Amino acid sequence: MKRVRGAVALELALVLPTLMVLLVVVLYYGRLAYHYAIVQKSMEAGTRYLSSVPFINIRTSALAQHESNLTQAIVQTELASLGNTALVAVSCNSAPCNMLSGVTPATISITVRVDVPNIFPGYGEELLDQQLHIVRTVRYAGN
Repeated sequence: MKRVRGAVALELALVLPTLMVLLVVVLYYGRLAYHYAIVQKSMEAGTRYLSSVPFINIRTSALAQHESNLTQAIVQTELASLGNTALVAVSCNSAPCNMLSGVTPATISITVRVDVPNIFPGYGEELLDQQLHIVRTVRYAGN
């Protein structure tokens, strides 16, 4: 009976490191996928808002800047659950929205850059902090 217990302990000692590595990999990539999903949903909310803003609000530079700032605030509010800072840039036709001066934008783009910190510091050099850089572009549907 003692030999069986020793064999079980040996098997556990051989398998446990592999299982721990698998657990770390699953947690690491799961965290990246979670951050990516939150960023995508926040960008969807921002582009949905800005793409439906009436053209009269995009026509003048001051109102366009206000709508751009409001869109950034919407995205930042959605990203608040991540707990870390994100850089959000809003553009219309690949330029800042307040630079259009009366031109109807064809596309609305939101770019978000989020840092994903390593949750296993000191565990391995391979698991560095990651940075997500995501761009979402939609057609302008305002009237």
